[in-house]
Amino acid sequence: TRAALVRAIFSRTLDVITQVERITHTVVVSRDPTILELARQRANVTALAEAEAGLNPAITQGASWACDHGAESVVIVPVDLPLLTVADLDAMLDLALEERCLVIAPDRRDEGTNVMLVRPPNAIRFAYGAASFNAHRAQADANRLRVRIYRSPTSGLDLDIPDDLALYQAGSTLLDGRVLSE
Repeated sequence: TRAALVRAIFSRTLDVITQVERITHTVVVSRDPTILELARQRANVTALAEAEAGLNPAITQGASWACDHGAESVVIVPVDLPLLTVADLDAMLDLALEERCLVIAPDRRDEGTNVMLVRPPNAIRFAYGAASFNAHRAQADANRLRVRIYRSPTSGLDLDIPDDLALYQAGSTLLDGRVLSE
């Protein structure tokens, strides 16, 4: 079922994030009680009930929590990235060289934002949705953040449209020939 797939990808995503040594704390914002309970079972994970409906308010809520608790940067990782790896997140952290920067991993169509590192956490207004890749880059430019783009087949595949799910389920290969199924 769809719910089982969401839970499986969520658990896998948390596994990936918690294996990244430079990520010291994870904040999960959701309206789903099952997801929040799964998050609460993890070490160094804070689970917050969504205060306002919608992806951008949830991300803002998480980034605000991180800011209030002394975070110098945040890495936003939606849970529709079934192939994201520790190496992806490490590579993005390696690209975050300036005090004011945005490292962004677009979707495979260069339209949406899949993973985003923002330093400082409150430096931009989050604009997930249609054409968010360009919207986030424009926000970064307007707020004088250094922008770096990170692309990989594993960070680029999200499950936004039926073709994405079909590609994931087919175990196809992208760009560098790595198999996408696990």
